[in-house]
Amino acid sequence: MSTADFEMADSLLAARVSEHRLAHSRSVASTAGLLAGVYGVPIEEAMLAGLLHDWDRELSDEELVAEAHRRGLRVSEGDVLIPSLLHGFTGARALPEVFPGISGEVTQAVERHTVGDVEMEPLDMVVYIADIIEENRRRPGLDDLREAVGTVGLTDLFALCYADSVAHVAKMRKYIPQKTVQVWNRYVARPHGSERPSGANHG
Repeated sequence: MSTADFEMADSLLAARVSEHRLAHSRSVASTAGLLAGVYGVPIEEAMLAGLLHDWDRELSDEELVAEAHRRGLRVSEGDVLIPSLLHGFTGARALPEVFPGISGEVTQAVERHTVGDVEMEPLDMVVYIADIIEENRRRPGLDDLREAVGTVGLTDLFALCYADSVAHVAKMRKYIPQKTVQVWNRYVARPHGSERPSGANHG
């Protein structure tokens, strides 16, 4: 990805989302680039995925459900209750139509930045973490997560961020999708005497 490609993506995003969302997306891109440098992930891909992760975030709930159906995505009970979670999935499918050369790794990271996946790749983790800790976020505990960058492995940092996100959702008494439980059990839950799943320790 060249500088011109990134600037074009930024310009197209700016025409699509609010100033608040654009500032967040640019900050996620910057944070993803820094994380990528620390954890040995391709920086350009991380920045592009970070920039475009919220491509569909400002569609209405009705639009997201309709877009998911149009693209043949499975819409679960949880998706109906919290349609905003669909924006990663619909955005990942829309992006290749706008950016024909975009890589599957980038679109996968976009898809997985909301609830994650039981088989997270390093780029997926970087974008998920960047979305949580970017500097515009203001929430108790985020400074501790920011300070953990580079002091713990990438998988452990993802687990810390995932735990923080789920705790935040639980505190607000919101619906927790079944897939979130699966990702939690894969990366966060650590029964006595257990180790992290084999192959999950990226960095």
